[in-house]
Amino acid sequence: MTIKEVEQALEIPRATIRFYEKEKLITPSRNGNAYREYSNEDIAVLKKVIVLRKIGLSVADIKELLDEKASLQEVIEKNVADLQERIKELDGAIKICKKIQFRQEDINSFDETYYWEEIQVQEKAGSRFLDIVNDTIKYEKKIILKQFNLADRDGNLSCGKIEALRNAIGICIVTGIVNCLLTERTIEEFIDGFLLPFKWILVYSIFGLPLYFLGKKYPKAAKVIKWIGIGIFLLILFLLIVLSVYN
Repeated sequence: MTIKEVEQALEIPRATIRFYEKEKLITPSRNGNAYREYSNEDIAVLKKVIVLRKIGLSVADIKELLDEKASLQEVIEKNVADLQERIKELDGAIKICKKIQFRQEDINSFDETYYWEEIQVQEKAGSRFLDIVNDTIKYEKKIILKQFNLADRDGNLSCGKIEALRNAIGICIVTGIVNCLLTERTIEEFIDGFLLPFKWILVYSIFGLPLYFLGKKYPKAAKVIKWIGIGIFLLILFLLIVLSVYN
């Protein structure tokens, strides 16, 4: 089957098919004209991937399952536990949403103090709500995975944990060697370069986290501030290069 036929048969975008191919979940062959040819086995794997994604499994989990590095029952058991936690959180949120609907409030008449206290009362009684700390955790995770080129389009781990660890260590070793070659070639310089990706993650978190939350409410303002920050960073970098050349 051609990619167009697969797209029509499975009712998924071409970009999604190519993404799964990029993540090595499927490996279609090529015909004489270098066009992709999807076999029945490829279609079967794609169907598995789509089903597992629709029930909440990450691309990394699916990759480990297809590579037979994980047990389906164990992965599903963990997924069920995660889904049950999300159901509890959504149940608390639904109760508050229904109260807002019943009181017919708009954003100006919205009584934040009342709902703040209501949520606290319900949480003490055992109800669960969406954990905003997860926003921070997800953002930090996204930064780390992006820094080591391990993130898929959803910001999740795009490969197995062992492969991810190997890739991350490899990047750190490369930055360590490069830093060592560009400086005094000592073990201290290698260690400094080895830790460079983690330093970048720390700096990115300090400046990026407030911008992330600002973008939740004011995306345009966050985008403008982001580009201003990039401009200032490039200007400082340019000035440092000029100073180093003339000194």
